[in-house]
Amino acid sequence: MKHIVAAILSAFVFLTSCSPHNSNPPPPDPLDLADCILTSPPGVQFDARCGTWQVPEDRSNPDKRQIELSIAVIPAVTRAPEPDPLFLLAGGPGQAAIETFSAALPYLFNIHQKRDIVLVDQRGTGKSNPLQCLRLEDEWADDEEAIESLQSCPKELDADVRFYHTEIAMKDLDEIRSALGYEKINLYGISYGTRAALTYLRMFPERVRTITLDAVVDPGFVMYQDTAADGQAALEAFFARCETDNACKTSFPNLRNEFDELLARLENTSAEVNIRHPRTNKPLHLTVTHDLIINMTFQTLYSPDLVATLPLSIHTAYADENYAPLISQAFLVNAGVYDGMYYAVTCTEDAPFLPSAEEIPSSANENIFDNRTTDFVKVCEAWQKGEVSPGFREPVVSNVPALLLSGSADPITPPHHAEEVAKYLTNSVHLVFPGMGHGNLFSRCGKKLLEDFIQTASVRELDTSCVENVQPPPFFVNFSGPLP
Repeated sequence: MKHIVAAILSAFVFLTSCSPHNSNPPPPDPLDLADCILTSPPGVQFDARCGTWQVPEDRSNPDKRQIELSIAVIPAVTRAPEPDPLFLLAGGPGQAAIETFSAALPYLFNIHQKRDIVLVDQRGTGKSNPLQCLRLEDEWADDEEAIESLQSCPKELDADVRFYHTEIAMKDLDEIRSALGYEKINLYGISYGTRAALTYLRMFPERVRTITLDAVVDPGFVMYQDTAADGQAALEAFFARCETDNACKTSFPNLRNEFDELLARLENTSAEVNIRHPRTNKPLHLTVTHDLIINMTFQTLYSPDLVATLPLSIHTAYADENYAPLISQAFLVNAGVYDGMYYAVTCTEDAPFLPSAEEIPSSANENIFDNRTTDFVKVCEAWQKGEVSPGFREPVVSNVPALLLSGSADPITPPHHAEEVAKYLTNSVHLVFPGMGHGNLFSRCGKKLLEDFIQTASVRELDTSCVENVQPPPFFVNFSGPLP
């Protein structure tokens, strides 16, 4: 199985047995912040207050090693802000909130008028004792070499990886909430951030005013347990959409066959490609294989903007043996994940529910995405694992106002995961964006929904009619773009 390590990291473009709200710890000292500036592409700047907060790496031994967590608060514009800020929880696992959401701040401008926005780099990401295994230039390296590096990574990290997972991170978050002086908060989580948000809601229900879950991970979700089936469904939906779209069907009448023949060709003979790294612009050599194309296709399905160019990229790879467009798309999705934190979380929380590497069949599978599990399990078998509480995977029952957003074409967290969560959130609404992918805040409709929901803290007063009018971007018919 070639080149699936980087794809593993984007499977989410994602503990102790007692909750701290039961133990009545002494209140922490106030958190000192200093003026700083966050920059959002293409260069929009936001005044913020930044600082660090020290926490024990092992919370059961508070007098031992301490780590610092990086924090940024974007103060509300008004002089009399609402008392409940918006906390943003990043995905992955392994994305840093400050890095990820700085680019999203323009979408949150109206919320920022009345409320503080708080970004906390979860332990293991950003500047919060980051856990990084592979270098950026090695993220698409040969599988065997990359797997060996990942297996030995815990020995190289300045961390005890047992203590970098969701429940411990949510204890960090609540401690920071208290230190900042907030009584209640609004939570927004995307992808793995929805697991984090639901965990916080379970552990600290009295602290949550509203919760918004975007690309929802239900508590029973196990990484790679449903990924192949969900990914295959998204791929089939993509081909079906092209076949019913006049422009796509006319431009690429044999797209399915071209994709299948491309994979068959690379199964027999790989291709050597030299391109510029799409993110660093440095020279990059890649061996393009059957599995590399599969994983790059899977990643591209995350983003409707990239799906719009996928027929053209597949056709170009098939007809011209030009793999650069498809490669560039995948690199755009697989960005900003601290892979050490990814494995610290998933090896503890997900891998124990999967069969061992020896138990996973090595024979050919009906689903082209089935091969993604084996390398993940191989890596996790070499990692130390933490402990989660007995209720970690139990449904989260709550009447806190909850807004759930899904994309019907999401390859990793399609709507059925959110439907499972909504069964137990009795004051919730689940909205499905037709034809859209992984994460739906960053659209005109998603932005307005979040603004109104946080303002009113009510799903019953929410005007959701804009969802019906959402459409994915049109397919590119050539490199100039879609038909006019």
